Order: sequence, then C-alpha cells, then structure tokens
Amino acid sequence: MKIIPSRRVRNAYHQTDAKGARSPGKGTRCVPYNLILMAFVLLLSGCAHFQDKPLSPNDSALRLEARTLDSAGLHQFIAEANKHKNAWPPAAWNLDDLTLAAMYYHPDLALARAQADITDATNVTAAQRINPNMTITPTWISNAVPPAIPWIVASSLSIPIETAGKRGYRIDKSKHLTEAAQLRIADAAWLVRGRLRLALLDVYAAQEALRLLQQQSGIEQTIDRQLQQQQVAGEISNTDLLVAQLGLNHAQLAVTAAQKKLAESKAMLAAAIGVPVSALTRVALDFTELAKLPDIHDVPVDKLREVALRERPDILATLAEYAAAQSALQLEIANQYPNIQVNPGYAWDVGAHYWVLGANALQLPLFHQNQGLIAESETKRQAVAVRFEALQLRVLGEIDRAHASLLAVHERWAAAEQGVHNRQENLRSARDLLQAGELDAHAVEVAELEQSVAERARLDVLFESQQALAMLEAALHYPLPFTNQFMSTPALRKTLQ
Repeated sequence: MKIIPSRRVRNAYHQTDAKGARSPGKGTRCVPYNLILMAFVLLLSGCAHFQDKPLSPNDSALRLEARTLDSAGLHQFIAEANKHKNAWPPAAWNLDDLTLAAMYYHPDLALARAQADITDATNVTAAQRINPNMTITPTWISNAVPPAIPWIVASSLSIPIETAGKRGYRIDKSKHLTEAAQLRIADAAWLVRGRLRLALLDVYAAQEALRLLQQQSGIEQTIDRQLQQQQVAGEISNTDLLVAQLGLNHAQLAVTAAQKKLAESKAMLAAAIGVPVSALTRVALDFTELAKLPDIHDVPVDKLREVALRERPDILATLAEYAAAQSALQLEIANQYPNIQVNPGYAWDVGAHYWVLGANALQLPLFHQNQGLIAESETKRQAVAVRFEALQLRVLGEIDRAHASLLAVHERWAAAEQGVHNRQENLRSARDLLQAGELDAHAVEVAELEQSVAERARLDVLFESQQALAMLEAALHYPLPFTNQFMSTPALRKTLQ
C-alpha cells in the first residue's frame, strides 16, 4: 500500500512568487546524483568479467600424446592414494597400479569430475537471495515557469522476501544433487576399472597364447624335419608328410594372428588407462593376479551381495537423487504461499520530498494452488523410487549371473588342470621310453605337441574364469581379491576428490 500526500499537503511544500510560479521551499536540496552514480560504480566493480579460453586441437593432441606412466603428477597421485607403495616407477605394473593410473588419466573420470563441479556450483545459486530492484523515473516538466526547477525525480526499491522456507528447500535439493554427482565419480571409477581389468586380461591371454603357439610352431617344425627324413628313407608316404606340413602352416598362421591380437590388446589397454600406446612400450606388466584363480569358496558372495545392494556408489547416488526429489516436492508445496514484496520509495517533486512505503499486491490463489507442479514433483519422486528398486534388482541379477558363471567355469578349470597334468605324465613317460630305446624322437615330439595343446586349452578356461571373476567384481563393486582396499567406496571417494 502506497502512502502519498494529498494535493493540499503537496502544495504546502512549495512557495509562490509574485507571478504565481512555484518555487522550491526553504531548505530544499537537489537530489544527490553523484552519490547515486558512485553507488552504481561500486556495484558494477564487483561483477565478474568474461575470460576467453579457446580450445586448440593441436595443443590438446600434444598433451595427450605426451602422457606417460612415469610422470611426476601420476607419482604424487599414486603416493597419496596408495601409501604402502614406495618404489617409483614400479618394476612391473599390476592391476592396482594401472587402476590408479586410469583414475588419474582416463577422460571418463575427468568428465564425471567436471559434471560434479557443475552440480557443486549450483549450491551457490541455490543459496543466493533474490536481489532487490531499484526503479528511478526522472520526469522533465516542459512548461515549468522559472525559477521553478522543471524536474520530478521518483525512485523506489522492490525488496523480495521469500516465505515458507523456500530457500532452505532449494539448498537441500542442491546439496543432495551434489552428493549424487560425487558418487557418480566413484561409479565411473568402477566402470573404468572393469574395462581396464578386461583389457589387461586380454593382453595376458594374447601374450600367453602367442608363447604357446610359438612353442607349438617350433614343435611342428621339428616334426616336419623328422618326417622329411623318414620320407626320404621311404618310411612314410608323401601323404603323411603333407598332413604334417598342413599342421605346420596352420601353426604359423596362428602365430601371426596371435601377434596381431597382442598388438590390438595393448592398444585397448592403453585406451583403458587413458594414455597413448607408446606409453606402454617399455613398461613391464605384472599378471600375477590373472595367472591363477582364487578359491571361489573363500569369496563371501552372499555377504558382499548385501553390501553391494546397500553401498554401491550408483545405489547411493540414486538414494541422494531421491532425497533431492523430496526437497523439490517440499519446495513446490512451499511455493503455494506467495512471497512478500516490500516497496519503499522516494520522490522529489519540484523541490518537495515524498516518502512512500508500500507492498505489492499479494498473489491470490483463486485459480490454482500450485497443484500442477506439486503433482509433477510427486510423480518425479515416485519415478526415482521405481528407478532405485529397478537398479537394486539389476545389481542382484548381475551378481547372481556372474557368480553362477564363475562356479560353472571353475568346474571346467579343474578338468583343464587334470588334462595338463595327464599330458605332462605322458611326456615324462615318452622321454623315459626314448632313453630306453623303446620309442623314437618323433613320438616324444608328438607328446610335447599334445602337452602344448592341453596348456592352450587350460589358458582358454583360465581366460573365461578370469572374465567371470571380473564380472563378479564389477557387479559387487568390491575388489577381488581383497588386496586393494583403496577401491572401497569411502576410500575411493577420498582418492577421487
């Protein structure tokens, strides 16, 4: 409500000269324009200014190509995350070391951090109070009679006051979303580790397959030379020699394919870390954890399943998003109540001073009471609740499927181990018979070839078993085996800050 003096009171503030012209009353001063100008200058001095930061594809490419595994920044990051590591660089990089390198370099984690920074910046926005508005309306009177000053200057402030705790709900919503974004970083780290483990497993399998195929190719060459000698002596036919040579050609082609597979696997491993493949040129890799299988009966899958359903980063992030949806609903309920606008003002009218104190007309809830946005917020909250239950069900299915696959492959692993053991015994027996003169060298070479084939079959089963173990670890979001505690959710969040 505005308080404005009547016309009679307004005239009392003026004096009339002999010609009837109005003039300013005694003691009247002009509006302090300099002070107003200084106030605007001070306000503008606190404003942010734009800084141009162009992106250069060439500079970015040079930075990416210069990444190595012996940089000082990576050393500091690993030293802070893994306190017991002293030697630098490691003599051989194992899965844990490469995981920390991927956390430092991989673009997926950099993107997750950037998105979390965006969400964190919204906390400032949510906590901001609404700025007041100032209105100045100078009016020039064209027919004013001197010595009257032909100006009327009016100004008013509009000061908004939020009601019903809206600012608090807005802050709570932003904080919950920030918490969810931080947890998404940890979830991205687990996705990076899962891809890294599979890529390292591919390198190990390709390297071992190449070694066994080269060994097999060498045995095939020895057998081919022996058969050629027998064919010259007339002991075997040309057909038998051709069959052996086909086996040799197949082994040589397999060696070439394995070399190509190893090169591709190393490129995939470099991409999983976030470095160029040249960074792995002179780096030794430690495959100790991948060369053997832990006893799956020592893995408390039932207990870890319960932990995963409560503490996986993506599950905690969805819970934080649900809390944000709750705050959003509270905010919309609070928006049923209108804010208050206080409007003090001042006017200088040809020498007279007028002070105004008023408030804007309150919004009347005649047509709606914000039911639409309240209903939308309720449905969004319900959607997050459904998404949370669906996520838990998906996690449960992933764990059960990976565990069942690991159990099934584990039985095949025992059979593969027994097959290698049998071939070793057969080779030992053949060598003993060779020394006794009861077998020729060709029979021993065939026994060595059979053992190499059995070792390749065991390698295939080991690869499948390690794949199943990697799937189980990715589903549990818990390190297997239990040697790298920095991957637990609290330690991981601290590492990625």
